Amino acid sequence: MKKVVAFVGSPRKNGNTATLVKEVIRGAQAAGAETAVFDLYDMNIKPCQGCLVCRKTGHCFMQDDFEDMFKHIVDADVVVFGSPVYLWQVTAQMKLLWDRLCGLFDENYKPRYAAKSLVMVYSQGNPDAQSFQASFQINKDLFKMFGLHVVDTILLTGGGDPNTAADNKELLLKAYEAGKAM
Repeated sequence: MKKVVAFVGSPRKNGNTATLVKEVIRGAQAAGAETAVFDLYDMNIKPCQGCLVCRKTGHCFMQDDFEDMFKHIVDADVVVFGSPVYLWQVTAQMKLLWDRLCGLFDENYKPRYAAKSLVMVYSQGNPDAQSFQASFQINKDLFKMFGLHVVDTILLTGGGDPNTAADNKELLLKAYEAGKAM
């Protein structure tokens, strides 16, 4: 049985990002996957201290909710990151998580664990799908270094209203199918 772990980096519990991540997870469950979802705005995640202990040991020395999330990522076959786009990039809560992922690679920048599939879910108010592609590419390249390979990207545009995703049947289906394909 495949394991899928998702992280929602939106302060809106039922907004566009959460709606799309839920569909990815629903698809994964329909395909028989074991799933876990973390709402980052409910988690206690301290900022990275830059001590590099994780690069040597594979574990962060700080004691907060990150430890459980990291274990889920290590054990997962598929990881899902979902975030609204604020100022060209993911939210601060998602960035806090990402900054703590350095334990996924060693001191020589080699991934410690087997490669994993990654689904990215972005929601943006801007109606132009090309607006933040440069940031999305940087994210994709970053995760490749961790051994996380983007296999699908779900992008909601024009999402100023928190119900935009719920009303977009085509995008909901794409999210569901992305999860089911895992």
